[in-house]
Amino acid sequence: MATKIKTNKKPGKGGKIALGIFAALLLIIIITACLGMINASLLRIRRAEVVLPDLPRGFDGKTLLYASDIDIFGINTPTRMGILFNQLQSLHPDLLVLGGDYNSTSLLDKLNRTENSSDNTAHILKSRSDFFHYISAFQAPLGKYGIANTEDIQWQSLREAMEANGIKPLINEKTDIHSNGDTLWLVGICGKISSLNDAGKAFSHNDSVLVFAEGPDVLPILLTSEAKDDGSWADMVLCGHTHGGQIRLFGKSILSLSNAERRFLFGWNTQSGIPILTSQGIGCEGINMRLGTEPEVWLITLRSA
Repeated sequence: MATKIKTNKKPGKGGKIALGIFAALLLIIIITACLGMINASLLRIRRAEVVLPDLPRGFDGKTLLYASDIDIFGINTPTRMGILFNQLQSLHPDLLVLGGDYNSTSLLDKLNRTENSSDNTAHILKSRSDFFHYISAFQAPLGKYGIANTEDIQWQSLREAMEANGIKPLINEKTDIHSNGDTLWLVGICGKISSLNDAGKAFSHNDSVLVFAEGPDVLPILLTSEAKDDGSWADMVLCGHTHGGQIRLFGKSILSLSNAERRFLFGWNTQSGIPILTSQGIGCEGINMRLGTEPEVWLITLRSA
């Protein structure tokens, strides 16, 4: 009589435990990913009041809305950003400054090495142009300004898109604004420009100058450069680019960050008496997910001493 052999054995106790552990880990990963995506979509409005000794009385009480790292891609569409800025209009800022990094490349495109393809470039240029069009109606009595990031492609095209929609480019340049007869200078620093050491030579130490930098990498040189009559020339520095680390686990970020970016990862710092803000930005790099960080914009009230 032939012997029957059963091949559909049920997993033993050890197998059931392993299967349970795997299922629990998978559930934790799914829940964490969902929470990360939800967190990335909830924008925080931060408020700060900053006293600047050189600020002219004509600008006392004026408000500045600072929005960096828009990072349009995936679910973070130009239309969604247009709706967001329409909601931010309720803050009634006197001044709007965009901190660069207007598009991001998805992780999938990076893995497939299609981030530099002609189709992807065309998509980036169109979505960027659409974004500026959607926020063209935003009202800011003292003006709307935007800097660039080294990751923002085709700066000339970026400049044209800004200007066509009422946003003044500050791409390694300066401009002055006026209120009640007083003057305030705005300076945009985009990338590691070779002339940064001499950036302060256009100002005296008594001028009131707000600097908008691409990211913290420029801070070591910026903070040691001097005005034409010696001394510091920048009164406040606002920058982005770090995303606060975007996904931080156990105090470590998944992003590759420089020493300066790790030192000025997010929030306010003071160096040589100069208040410095590193914003965590609105969008994300590569994947629309945040853990341990929060998307944010800053509404800053300027105060004279």
